[in-house]
Amino acid sequence: MTPPVNPGEGNLATPTKQETARTRSIPSSIHSFLSSSRFGLVVLLVIGGVSLVGMFIMQNAPPEEYVSRYGGFWGNFLLYTGLASVYRVWWFLVLIMLSALNLILCSLKRIRPSFSQAFSRPKAEDNELLRAGAAVTVEADSSELSHRLARLLKKKGFAVASAKSGADTFVAGQKGGVSRIGFLVTHLGVLLVLAAGAVNGGFGYQHQVPVSVGDTLQVKEIEPSADFGVRVDDFTIDTNPEGQVRDWKSSLTVIEGGREVVRKVIEVNHPLTYGGISFYQASYGQDPSRIREARLLIVEGDSASAALDVPFLVKTAVPGTDVAVEVTRYVPDFVMDLATGIVGSRSGEPRLPAIKLEVTRGGQVLESGWLIMGMDIHGDRGELGRFRFVDFYPEFYTGLDVVTNPGLKLMLVAFGVITVGIFLSFLTYYRRVWVRVREVAPGRSELRVAGASSKHHYSLTQELSEIREFAKEKGKGS
Repeated sequence: MTPPVNPGEGNLATPTKQETARTRSIPSSIHSFLSSSRFGLVVLLVIGGVSLVGMFIMQNAPPEEYVSRYGGFWGNFLLYTGLASVYRVWWFLVLIMLSALNLILCSLKRIRPSFSQAFSRPKAEDNELLRAGAAVTVEADSSELSHRLARLLKKKGFAVASAKSGADTFVAGQKGGVSRIGFLVTHLGVLLVLAAGAVNGGFGYQHQVPVSVGDTLQVKEIEPSADFGVRVDDFTIDTNPEGQVRDWKSSLTVIEGGREVVRKVIEVNHPLTYGGISFYQASYGQDPSRIREARLLIVEGDSASAALDVPFLVKTAVPGTDVAVEVTRYVPDFVMDLATGIVGSRSGEPRLPAIKLEVTRGGQVLESGWLIMGMDIHGDRGELGRFRFVDFYPEFYTGLDVVTNPGLKLMLVAFGVITVGIFLSFLTYYRRVWVRVREVAPGRSELRVAGASSKHHYSLTQELSEIREFAKEKGKGS
């Protein structure tokens, strides 16, 4: 006895044919789209275009530099879209992953037929090309002629196969089959490039470190295995006639074992590399704790008699007197706690620059106190009242990107693989030749020749003509 069936339950549990087809078509459509060569080409063009933009736009610079160089709208546009740091922005990494996925799917789709063509033996058999070709009558024995043609093809670099079927003898030649996998080798190289990038991202590191001019970065603090330091000897900024920053450079010296071993001037995208570690010029700024020199006005009575430039932390004699002055401290944005008298800085920006000036005579400190730029806070009182702080030359720090690239060797291998793939794809060609020799009478044979080539079709036509002429000449000579 058959148990009753609820029609409603059957409709819910069992999908219809239309639903099944729709469900299957969605993954199939997605796969077809992601594996299409058109999609891959578009992604590669976008990646190439974005990378080209990254070559002409300074990368990883301070935000204010983009606004200064490109203007408010375009500077903020570059920062907002990530074009100011192309190789780190999330959407560029998504493009890289889509490109890798497309290469893998394309390769998987074509790997079997490509390897079959690359490493298969030529098939000596009749085909449509042979049947469509013009017949040539040769005064020669079919067996002897087929042997001679097989030797000719071998001499031309073809792999040769022969077969006999009734009165017909078939000879087939094939060469350059390995070119069929050239694109697969190139795809592999590109994937290795992406893998090298993943290795760098997963196992490499990138630290941005501010270093003042004259200071030495002890690399061991970042990479324990690195037993050397990098000293910043100088920092310069290049500007255009309008005063906008065009470029900035740092003069670096590598010190190892107490010796100076390498010197190099670095700028954006032109790093110093030593011991497997690269030092890139990434940013710069005004040092909030020091200046290069301060400009003082020496006040005599109600007027200033002379200007005096005083280097930071250097005792400087005041001309015509027996006193010396020294700038012992600097703050960019002066603030004082009235309860404790402790001086600090509200920010790192030079909004209210101030220096602490020490006045000495014969090595004895006469007076020490703070001077705020553009302000007379001491009046005519004491030794400090003789000086006005009117300007300063900032001391810049350079922002160095300390970077390791553990995937570099893999990257070099990848470029080698890509070179091989390009050579196979463009400098070799896949060519096949078929010959049919049919004995039509004793000592007389009918010859048909056909061929196919992936490129250089004109040279294939010449090669087929050479085979026919060879057959005619051997027929006459036999």
